[in-house]
Amino acid sequence: MKKAVWLFLLVFLVSPFVGRLYFSPFTLSPLDRTILLEIRLPRILASALVGACLSLAGLTFQNVFRNPLAGPNLLGVTSGSAFGAVIAILLAQSPYAIQLSAFVFGLIAVVIVWKLSRFIGDGLLSLILAGIAVSAFFSALVGFAKYLADPYDKLPTIVFWLLGSFAGLRWESIKLMLAPIVVSITGVLFLRWPLNVMSLSEEEAKSLGLNVRFYRALFIALSALGISASTAMAGMIGWVGLVSPHIARLLVGHDNRVLVPTSALVGASLLLLCDDIARSVATFELPLGVVTSLIGAPVLVLILARRRWHVKG
Repeated sequence: MKKAVWLFLLVFLVSPFVGRLYFSPFTLSPLDRTILLEIRLPRILASALVGACLSLAGLTFQNVFRNPLAGPNLLGVTSGSAFGAVIAILLAQSPYAIQLSAFVFGLIAVVIVWKLSRFIGDGLLSLILAGIAVSAFFSALVGFAKYLADPYDKLPTIVFWLLGSFAGLRWESIKLMLAPIVVSITGVLFLRWPLNVMSLSEEEAKSLGLNVRFYRALFIALSALGISASTAMAGMIGWVGLVSPHIARLLVGHDNRVLVPTSALVGASLLLLCDDIARSVATFELPLGVVTSLIGAPVLVLILARRRWHVKG
């Protein structure tokens, strides 16, 4: 875990001084100070919080559903948030309206998944199938909305939001979604032991005295809360929630008492690094979702290949 802490501190301290406009931390002009305090610091804080939140959501789903490839988009929360944001862009285009609508529709999506899963069955498979169906439904609605949007006004805004970005983020934007993100992160941190038990089979968890149905609902609610708020703040950010827990397992193993905080630190560091790349490698800002995919996909392949080589060895 010490490696994850040092990695996070290094990336967090370097990030404020990374960007197209370079300035020294030792000689700050009034303009440099304004850029640092009003533009870069809120963006860096948001990147760290969203990265930690998505990583913990991915780790939670991987334990609850006992599937190493489960990610934050498993239950349709991300697609629901995307549709909420698109509706707000079409109707209002206010940043606060977009955030609030994305957050609310993300929660609506997980409620629909929960109700639908109880209707078609009772168990993990029903939840996964309901999540796939709801995710596909909201994705279709997003596609339909993009088709109807004004190609010169609304459509570019929709596409830019869906690709993910922290550009233009200010302290006011963070305040709006800070509470649900903090609740999601702290909730999972405090429930590390039940999360350990949830990774066992349902029969083993019940034999240890754990109320499986209650904790499953609680973990899904905490994760959905964080995913909705994160998507509302940053747009659709892929791969971070899937890859970060696997990187953390390579560092500290599978014990969630250590894995949970390590995964949060790895997720925060990874998204900070991706955001640094997005705003510094070109004369224009790259979409954050594109950068996370370009980095996350090869990293996941390397992790899976390393495990296979380890098993063979």
